[in-house]
Amino acid sequence: MAQEKLPISLLPKEKLLKILKPQRLAFLGHFILSGIIFIIGLILLGYLWWLGILVTFFGIIGIIAVIFYSQAFTYYLTNKRIVIYRKFITISSRQIQYDDISDVVVDQGIIGRIFGFGNVIPITKSGLGTGMVGWQAGGGRVGPSGTIVVGGPVGGQVVPVASPSTCVYGVKDPFAVKNIIFKYQEEYAEAPYLKRIAKSLEKQPKASGMSYCPFCGAGISVKEAKFCPNCGKKLE
Repeated sequence: MAQEKLPISLLPKEKLLKILKPQRLAFLGHFILSGIIFIIGLILLGYLWWLGILVTFFGIIGIIAVIFYSQAFTYYLTNKRIVIYRKFITISSRQIQYDDISDVVVDQGIIGRIFGFGNVIPITKSGLGTGMVGWQAGGGRVGPSGTIVVGGPVGGQVVPVASPSTCVYGVKDPFAVKNIIFKYQEEYAEAPYLKRIAKSLEKQPKASGMSYCPFCGAGISVKEAKFCPNCGKKLE
């Protein structure tokens, strides 16, 4: 796809790797809920026709809205970031830099396993992609003014949360998408370290006739070597 047709602007030296769209089956729960409302409306037509027409109308609107909403999201994977783009009534764009990702979780339910789609949840250092599942144990007591006070210890667990607006939602081959994210996340994590190594090696005198790795600067004594013996990167 040509750059001028994209709704996002690519950064210098940024390459577009994949454009992903959610599968409609990923929104099956939304379709079922709208369908239930529609069926309830049809049943009510035999008792309160005006209420039945109203509920049926909302059910139809709900089904149509889910159809458009399920295709409102586009996910762009580049060599620098993930862009979550939504165009549904309003337009929203969110980006996640690879160096801000602390973990990547694949969430795949039964329907997703059957049809080969799932959610890829990038968890950032700021907590994007997570939610709290918790509990509160409480008891009541009578306060000084006669009011009942309820309180108790609060506990919970931070878990990954899949949402079309915060993750790569309902896409085909989620584990392949996760591998792409991990690959570039690792490169971003290694980049400052490799730059420091290369900078320190630049100060050292280089032996004549020896080639050096362009990634880490290590000396390569084997003339026909295809991989760096120090960092393991493929030599061009």
